[in-house]
Amino acid sequence: MDGSITGAQQLVDAVRDGGPDVGAVAHEVGASAAARGVPLHEVIDLVERAYAGVPDHSTVRAACVAWAEETSRSLHDVSCEDPLTSLSTVPHLRARLGDVYREASREGAGHLVPDRHALVVVELTRPDATNALESSLWALEVAGALRTVFTGDETVAQVATGRFAVLARRDRADATTLGLLGVLLRHTTAGSPPPRTWVEELPPEEDDVVWTMAGLTR
Repeated sequence: MDGSITGAQQLVDAVRDGGPDVGAVAHEVGASAAARGVPLHEVIDLVERAYAGVPDHSTVRAACVAWAEETSRSLHDVSCEDPLTSLSTVPHLRARLGDVYREASREGAGHLVPDRHALVVVELTRPDATNALESSLWALEVAGALRTVFTGDETVAQVATGRFAVLARRDRADATTLGLLGVLLRHTTAGSPPPRTWVEELPPEEDDVVWTMAGLTR
């Protein structure tokens, strides 16, 4: 399958020649493989073969990160929102977080994601819904409250049963906004007893977002 992956032979050549662009070529290999549906273990095997069995860690990482990013984008394309509630899915939220970190990286030093964005989280405190329809109706109510408060380009997602997150600019994740959101939620069926709301800080490095999302989606 190597021949169908863009950059596969170039990676072999770059490793052999010891060129400075090995990481960039590995990134192209990983992205190309993901776009063609090649599983990750085959990408790692390809990198290992290019190094005759002893691959450089940074090259493996470049290929794997590119594979993961392209896979995430593909998931976003096919499943960016729940058809019933119109809330964004977890893959779409993760893709949008990736966009935010890449934008900050392009703008250079001094542009830190935690200074500019945060996640506003809502967690229902009432007992679990008795069926899927009831759960979806509660989600619709929460979605309505969230979209009443966040009317811009924020990403509004359901990240777990009874838990929702909004990727918002830092100045919108303030006490006034959370107070208004709380008032609206208390006037919904889902809001009794009152849901928990808090601001989830984002880490400085994109690699650590996986831990933030793991905590929210469990």
